[in-house]
Amino acid sequence: MNSQPFSQTFADWLASLSLSERVRAIALVYSHLTVCTRELFLPGTAEGKENIVLNMLHGVNEMHHTLSNYLLRYTKNQESDLQVLSKMLVAIANQYRIGSYLTSSVEFARSRDWTPSP
Repeated sequence: MNSQPFSQTFADWLASLSLSERVRAIALVYSHLTVCTRELFLPGTAEGKENIVLNMLHGVNEMHHTLSNYLLRYTKNQESDLQVLSKMLVAIANQYRIGSYLTSSVEFARSRDWTPSP
């Protein structure tokens, strides 16, 4: 995963959203990461690759932890640096070789209807 351009684009997009939209976007990324892991549970997928799959699941767990901590800061009115968040997520994705999961989850969130409701 080419970390710098993706990280910057992700952080810029989050910064362009209102607070409530940003929380929604992060929750969508969180949720879609879970959906991405479902493929790992298909019959035969992990055969002979158990350690790789466990490593990938560890990475998703780390991303979930990072995203949930970010969301919890909002409940305490503590704004966090979006650049730091996006860089952390990319670093985790690279370490655990799940860049496609992060990319897919961010694209899923970005593709939602962000038109403000009346």
